Amino acid sequence: MLKITLLALGMLVPVGLSGHLHAAPATPSPAIQPGDIEVRTVKITTKDKLELEADYYAQDEDERAPAALLIHDAGADRSTLTDLAERLHRTGFAVLVPDLRGHGGSIAKPEDAFAKLEEDEDKARLWAFATRDIDASARWLRAQKSVHSANLNLLGVGAGCALAVRHGAGDENARSLTLIAPKAEMLGFHLVDDMYDLEGVPMQFIASRESKKDVQGLADEIHKSLGVKEEFIDVSALAAKKDVDLLDDRRLETTVSKPLQEIAFPQRGGRR
Repeated sequence: MLKITLLALGMLVPVGLSGHLHAAPATPSPAIQPGDIEVRTVKITTKDKLELEADYYAQDEDERAPAALLIHDAGADRSTLTDLAERLHRTGFAVLVPDLRGHGGSIAKPEDAFAKLEEDEDKARLWAFATRDIDASARWLRAQKSVHSANLNLLGVGAGCALAVRHGAGDENARSLTLIAPKAEMLGFHLVDDMYDLEGVPMQFIASRESKKDVQGLADEIHKSLGVKEEFIDVSALAAKKDVDLLDDRRLETTVSKPLQEIAFPQRGGRR
């Protein structure tokens, strides 16, 4: 069984994507810079002509930066990922956080809002079309001069994990997958089925204390069914209180950012 790394209350443990605890890189990771972060609201047009609203955290244009595309959960919006976006930006990533169709600033008409949909079939249909939103967002990121187009790191939350996996399987530029609170089946998506073309892409699964057994089981299934090597799968569980949402746990930022630094900045001591 793949090893699970448990982050207990009050204790912070660095994890890598090998499934084991490891020492810090020999050379320092990009420093977290204090101060204000400039966020730009941008418009992204999908292939089916829908306009999305997104937050873009750009890096200095003098050097191309790895990209991080953050995907919110169904029924949420991009504001839920602000803390993670700021942390990743401070560690050197160019970060894009879109509102998916039917959510936040990307609601074309009030009746198109995800929250207005009552039938599960309608919600699943909308989420299926949101794959176009991720495609458009990835294309937009690649077009930025300050972005390293072959270094795309995908992060999904809840049902957003399904979109991250689906896109990662078809994008040769996908460098890593971070899945926060994933489930085997989400709004018509079957996570394992979509992972057949992801061999060699490092994956981090992050679970709550209550869901760690289910998430560990999902990671084990991916390892056994798809033959994904253990070294490419890591499972981390935040042992937070029951009433604390994963996105509200401040330790989540370090749990996410440290492994991504090792992957996206290999010249600074991480995975090559």
